[in-house]
Amino acid sequence: MTAVGIIPARLSSTRFPGKLLERINGKSLLEMVYENAKKSTILDKVIIATEDNKIVAEAEAIGADYIHTPNTFATGTDRIAWAYRRLDFEYDIIFNIQGDEPLLSPKLIDDLFIGFSTSLCQVGTLVKRITSEEDLENPNVVKVVRNMDGDALYFSRSPIPYYRNKPQDHLLLNHYWKHIGLYAYRSEALEQFSRLEQSDLEIAESLEQLRLLQNNSKYYCMETQEEIMGIDTPEDFEKLKELL
Repeated sequence: MTAVGIIPARLSSTRFPGKLLERINGKSLLEMVYENAKKSTILDKVIIATEDNKIVAEAEAIGADYIHTPNTFATGTDRIAWAYRRLDFEYDIIFNIQGDEPLLSPKLIDDLFIGFSTSLCQVGTLVKRITSEEDLENPNVVKVVRNMDGDALYFSRSPIPYYRNKPQDHLLLNHYWKHIGLYAYRSEALEQFSRLEQSDLEIAESLEQLRLLQNNSKYYCMETQEEIMGIDTPEDFEKLKELL
């Protein structure tokens, strides 16, 4: 099977504008993500999809392939779908790689490809066990509940599931899952996503994955132990600098 990685990139983030061009040790967040994705053994190509001329300039500076897109998209996946239609090759699986997750390892991309390609689901993604109250209560940390097969039932910014009788050590006794925003789409699922209107749940939670889920698609959720840090705020960026 063939796979392509597309990084949707824009500067107009509401919580941290311009974050993708913020630099640590001389490298932008976008460059770190691109370099990690290029190390994947299964991606035949990695492309940056952007509406911003400054991102285009950064892509050219780091030698990255890019597609200049319109600025009319509601989500990163809508941008990816538009860019994918303009490629000169059809891929079996299209990865949506978040430009603000510089610690994403190429091995995780490869592992998700292997697990997802043998599933019957339309989309593959990653989950990690939540072990802190801070993550559980943080609306920037997306939570997911899964069925008995491990596939997603629902994604939310709220702590889910809600335990009515919650013991003091509930983080050890109960399973809360953090969603990590790496997606693997089958080509037909990506096309379906772009054709659908935004769903009411997607708009309510501001979570694009709810569009396909609400329209009966299945999300394969692969568990990982790796810590992936999304940079949503300036405070997150300061934590990343300390970590690196």
